[in-house]
Amino acid sequence: MIGRVTQSMMGDQLLGNVRQLQRRLLDAQDALSSGKTLREPSDDPQGAALVNGLRAQSRDLSSLSRTVGFGRAVLAAQDDALDQAEDLMVRAKEIAAQQAGTLATVESRQAAAEEIDAIERQLIALGNTEIDGRQVFGGLASGTPVFADPDDPGFDPLNPYAGPADPFSIRSAPGATVRLTTPGGAVFGSSIAALDDLRQTLAAGNSSTANIDPLETAADALRVERTSVGGRARQLGDRASELTSSVSKVTARLGEIESADYATLVTELTQLQTALEATLTSSRTLQTSILDYLRL
Repeated sequence: MIGRVTQSMMGDQLLGNVRQLQRRLLDAQDALSSGKTLREPSDDPQGAALVNGLRAQSRDLSSLSRTVGFGRAVLAAQDDALDQAEDLMVRAKEIAAQQAGTLATVESRQAAAEEIDAIERQLIALGNTEIDGRQVFGGLASGTPVFADPDDPGFDPLNPYAGPADPFSIRSAPGATVRLTTPGGAVFGSSIAALDDLRQTLAAGNSSTANIDPLETAADALRVERTSVGGRARQLGDRASELTSSVSKVTARLGEIESADYATLVTELTQLQTALEATLTSSRTLQTSILDYLRL
């Protein structure tokens, strides 16, 4: 036996249709205003899980990018300091060559000793170069300078470095690191010793012939370190480009999953509004208005 469809049943069905269309219409309007189709995990659990993974990946890539950026700044500061240090050693070698000749006098050598003293102090200041309060030739330690002041009573030109003995490295990729620093004693130690020996030789009025080779050897050590710094800087530069590309790809992928297709949403809104209007119109054929049910 087929049951009789009552006017009340038809009204209930229409009411259900109206409420469903209203919910869908609100969802579409929300997506259009926010620009996102995935707003709650319940909207798409699988998509939400993918989005969470991509966001975690984006955070890690952004963190790596900041670390690599800091590393590049440290290496740039080192390169600049080493460039100046090389110029100082070139000048010191010129003075040593001039004061090694027979035309040099005790007075000229003692006057030259004052310039060498100034060069030695400048070199020590370069060894104490800082970035954000951290010693770039001292394992990025913070606090007191890693090279002693020549005016300190305990200053030892053969052992002027008092910083960390280990280099400082950063993470550049999952499972990969890049060394940022070299202990300052290995970088400037021979140069400070050679300059201090030259200063004492000239202050005593003696020929500086024997000082020329140690100065050249010390300058070579600076050049070797600068070449190493340049190689590590290029490595981090390449890594920075890779990270920028990776962040862009992850961001684009997130946009594909989360972002709304405006053309599709506008079409959907139009269709839903039309369907809702048609449903409300059909309710007028019933003796009981659908609006009475909406007030329930």
